[in-house]
Amino acid sequence: MRLVTTLLLAVVLIASAASAEFLLTANPLGQGKIGGLLGYVSDANYNNVSGMSVGTIGGYVGYGITDKLDVLVNLGSANASGLPVGVSKIAATGYALNLKYSVIQEGKDMPVSVAVGGGYKSSTLTTTVTGLGDISTPLSQISIAAGVSKVMAPFIPYGALAYRSMNSNGTAQGTAIDLTVGSAIAWSMQGAVMIEATMQSITPNGGANYSSSQLAAGVAYLL
Repeated sequence: MRLVTTLLLAVVLIASAASAEFLLTANPLGQGKIGGLLGYVSDANYNNVSGMSVGTIGGYVGYGITDKLDVLVNLGSANASGLPVGVSKIAATGYALNLKYSVIQEGKDMPVSVAVGGGYKSSTLTTTVTGLGDISTPLSQISIAAGVSKVMAPFIPYGALAYRSMNSNGTAQGTAIDLTVGSAIAWSMQGAVMIEATMQSITPNGGANYSSSQLAAGVAYLL
């Protein structure tokens, strides 16, 4: 069962601007271990536009630098639906680099695992507007996060809290706080299905705070 818990990297990094950056379980991969995750995320109320949603497919590859420290590399691609009049396409691609450090590891004297981390994400948002063509916008964000998880085989429930600072062309665009709950469901000593839900509180610069939500599912495997 230990191998199952070590493969849990992070659920999915979204390439869209309104999505959570660093959602994690608290279990480290282990020194020299490699894990991967492929998943899909649905974002509702994208950019505070009612009826507009974003679907993203993305994946992580993680490597255990030490028994407590993991590095996570991500690629993602997103497309929006329910677009406003005059906009025919909104899409994004992005990459990210994250570090996760295990503060507490579950054992006979510790009921849960706890981890902290942070990362950087860069993406390009492409908007196709009638009469103007494609408009490309570079986006970036820096995030910090903390997560807790508990092994209850075959389930590994977890929760995470993340803070994100979002930028475009070097100009601050706002901040967000993401609260996530989810569970991994192991089917073997190396593989698991992951399902989660996230509530987001987003505060754009110069605008009113609004909320958004995510549903995500993925498949993780320890190589």
